[in-house]
Amino acid sequence: MYPNSPNVRLKLLRMELIQNSIGSAIYQLQNAKEVLGINFSIRSSEYYESKRSDIKIDIALKIQGFLYDNSKYADIAGVIYKIERTYQIGQFIELYLNRSNIRKRDIIDYI
Repeated sequence: MYPNSPNVRLKLLRMELIQNSIGSAIYQLQNAKEVLGINFSIRSSEYYESKRSDIKIDIALKIQGFLYDNSKYADIAGVIYKIERTYQIGQFIELYLNRSNIRKRDIIDYI
């Protein structure tokens, strides 16, 4: 595989937090978009910054900038991640992801 070739398939998820019939908060899927990304190592500066801000970064990805739709969550291999930070770099946008406690079955209208 080439160093900068896409190697991660993910779904960008836009969700809204709503209340269900018994008053519990639950996520409603607004939009899901499947894209390909490039997984890259988290730089040491990013690691130390995440330690300082108490936000753990689990995965860092690059995708084409025009594909990103300001989604706040991503599904990678059935695991839901929160997009903590984004950084535009040329034609790409870097996404820094933190594993969330949200399960696919907790999201209304998610297949």
